Amino acid sequence: MTAMVRQRVLAVLLLLIAFVALALSRAFPFMDDVPGLAKSAIAVGGAACALAGVWLWVRKAPGQAAPPATGDGD
Repeated sequence: MTAMVRQRVLAVLLLLIAFVALALSRAFPFMDDVPGLAKSAIAVGGAACALAGVWLWVRKAPGQAAPPATGDGD
């Protein structure tokens, strides 16, 4: 159970980092002085954090059994 809580906490932190990266790349006027490569790096880093956060959120806990498969009419 503690592994699941740890995954969820890390997922929330990564999603918050992704949100901040998105806000930095779009909303703040001081980003106009930053070169395009840095803006792209912030956006890519934010996207990577978002994907990792979602992956950690939906990942099942270690040792957890797989859910029963739903039949397709067989």
